[in-house]
Amino acid sequence: MSAKVRGVKGTRDVLPVDTYVKSDDPWLRIGHYHLIEQSARELFPLYGYREARTPILERTELFVRGIGAVTDIVGKEMYTFDDHGDMVSMRPENTASLVRAYVEHAVNQQEPETKWWYLGPMFRRERQQRGRYRQFTQIGIEAFGSPGPRIDAEQIELLDRWLRKLGIPFEMHLNTLGDGQCRPKYREALQAYLRAHSAELCEECNKRIETNPIRVLDCKNPKCQEVAAGAPKMEQYLCDPCRAHFEALQKALQALNVAYLTDPKLVRGLDYYTRTTYEAIATSGLGAQSTVAGGGRYDGLVRELGGPDVPGIGFAAGVERMALLVAQQGHDGATKPALFIAPLGDAEAARADQIAQQLRAAGLGVEVSFRKANPGNQLKRADALGARYALVLGDAELQSGRAKLKELKTGAQTEVALDALAGFLRGNA
Repeated sequence: MSAKVRGVKGTRDVLPVDTYVKSDDPWLRIGHYHLIEQSARELFPLYGYREARTPILERTELFVRGIGAVTDIVGKEMYTFDDHGDMVSMRPENTASLVRAYVEHAVNQQEPETKWWYLGPMFRRERQQRGRYRQFTQIGIEAFGSPGPRIDAEQIELLDRWLRKLGIPFEMHLNTLGDGQCRPKYREALQAYLRAHSAELCEECNKRIETNPIRVLDCKNPKCQEVAAGAPKMEQYLCDPCRAHFEALQKALQALNVAYLTDPKLVRGLDYYTRTTYEAIATSGLGAQSTVAGGGRYDGLVRELGGPDVPGIGFAAGVERMALLVAQQGHDGATKPALFIAPLGDAEAARADQIAQQLRAAGLGVEVSFRKANPGNQLKRADALGARYALVLGDAELQSGRAKLKELKTGAQTEVALDALAGFLRGNA
């Protein structure tokens, strides 16, 4: 829900506290975030990934060196300020931060292969639109020390499984960007082609011809896309090791039954990528901002940031975009109680509190009414909360030790002993 703060100009979006909505979005709840986060916590460790946490503030130099000075992130989007003589930035992504931690703690000396996953807020000063916010949440993974294509395939298969588990509609796109051996030749050929078509390109892409020509392939301007369609392809310039890596990766994905599309225009926006790049792109529900998750290999980044020559690969997923898609699949994101108890008097209220305490200790969600209202209104409240069952607790129930549970969806009623509620609720979850 959009909010304005008195005296603060331009406050357009706030992060969700309980629920929030943008004018053209379905309702999003914290429950949607929890569903996505919990699925990551359950799935990622099965692949050997351990959680890592990095600070929100880092030295600006880290991102300039790691991401690239001519990228849009560093050049236009970072929140950077002077902290008593030190230039610091709010992290726009987390790979550079994790590489910095990997180098500082000499992790390679402790373990030859390292797998980390992370979750947290990132910050970029972008034009806000549906699925793109200036503070956003990412979940991602990074693996260090594995140079071969099998780890690439494993990560892509993990991402594929995770998104399918959440019911998100997507296609997996795959490409290779070559490496320091073959990419310079491709860059020269691409620049020559783009210079010959400069009159057809937008102003931004004309600047990119000299600074970062590969990003022209990713421009969303229709005229630029027409030019990009006829541009030289990276596969024509791949050296033998890069070609072998890409072919082996595709064979591994086929063996794992992971569907993918090769996409020569998939270049990603960061300078550190080498060889493998991949993206999960939503097939519906997001409009222009359709990339749900993306990543690739960054074999030279650890060395660039002062560490050993250790290969790396990872991906990051945008939780807000995933939450929008999860909501559209029919998940309302709300945490629903198993039982709603409506006590009719003071003695019943005291007993209801005891029952709720016992059921919660057994791991069951219980909501107790603190309002005095007639049973009909209480049942409406239970239904609004999404409770599975409702129990109206009066003097007769106290005296007999038994009560009728009403299943709100069907209207069916079942008589249950008050001291047997936990077993009944578990058996009918």
